Amino acid sequence: MKTGIAVCFPGTGFTCKEALFERLASDLSARGYDVVRLDFSHIPFREIESLEEAVAVAQRAVKRQLSGVSFADYDDVVFLSKSLGTILAPRAEQEYGIRPRHLFLTPLNKTLSLVHPDSRVIAMVLGTQDRFLSGRALTSFCEPRGINCCLIEGVNHSLKDDMDAARTAQIIDQIAMLCN
Repeated sequence: MKTGIAVCFPGTGFTCKEALFERLASDLSARGYDVVRLDFSHIPFREIESLEEAVAVAQRAVKRQLSGVSFADYDDVVFLSKSLGTILAPRAEQEYGIRPRHLFLTPLNKTLSLVHPDSRVIAMVLGTQDRFLSGRALTSFCEPRGINCCLIEGVNHSLKDDMDAARTAQIIDQIAMLCN
């Protein structure tokens, strides 16, 4: 058996090349994990009108890009997902019949309905200024389920402080600590 595999599920505008995904992937790779960075750069999300259509198109890309992966070869599977990816990751869990550990970064409201009671969730991370989901809604979802809810004060859906690069680096450190 191999140590583990981490799959990065990006969002529509937040690619696996962003500093946050790079840090998480680098940390897991240093611990012996294989890392798969899904790529949605070929998908014209700006031309897609509905969330359902975006999910359907991205799901086909996930299936294609994970077609050669044998999750059974790994002791641990970690799904790192951001925004749209937080919908795709639980669907992949179901499709592949596996029980990965999830780190949900800026989950969407739709994500909450896809998290199974037996899903293994490392944490759900959200900026308090996120326009898609409120901190109160996420806390109300996480608390009764015993899920670690990490609210980042004063940042939006990007999980970045656009005015303070040092604070953004601290946010990345804080999120990376969740995976230790």
